[in-house]
Amino acid sequence: MTLTREIHNPVTGDHIAFLASPLSDEGDMLRFRCTLPPHGAGAPLHVHDAMTETFSVEAGVLEVALADGETRLLGPGESIAITPGMQHGFRNPGDAPVTFVTTADPGEGLETFLRGMYALAAAGETDAAGMPRDPRVLGELLHSGNLVMPGIPRPIQRAALALLRWAAWLTGADRRLARMARAS
Repeated sequence: MTLTREIHNPVTGDHIAFLASPLSDEGDMLRFRCTLPPHGAGAPLHVHDAMTETFSVEAGVLEVALADGETRLLGPGESIAITPGMQHGFRNPGDAPVTFVTTADPGEGLETFLRGMYALAAAGETDAAGMPRDPRVLGELLHSGNLVMPGIPRPIQRAALALLRWAAWLTGADRRLARMARAS
């Protein structure tokens, strides 16, 4: 399947250009260039249990938050590898845009997550921070992206996601989200 190579989130101002897309049958690794606007929120602290990510800054400054309040500021030419199970988040702390290339392996779930989030924002179905208003859809996206939020016990997260995904399946919200993400 061939999908659009660029997506834009009108709520957060983020822009992604896909360089290698698992959903377009271009291998398992996702590779994309992301531009966050000045003071762009990026992503809060989270964990991927089964994905390795690398962030490589091309322009601007990217702040990467790690466990225990540690932060790293990365400038052009600098990168960081995030291994499975490592807490991380990122944002643009500066007054200028930041552009960075992310690789994720395996990347299909993260690409599904990103396309879904951006499609929901484009459809006006997110709050002012870009989060889906429908918890069923959020459950689907968190599951796809292999995202675990620190501070919430994993058994509780797994149970909550299972219930949300079941509700999404019962109501067709999962299929609607999949259509929206493919169209993005």
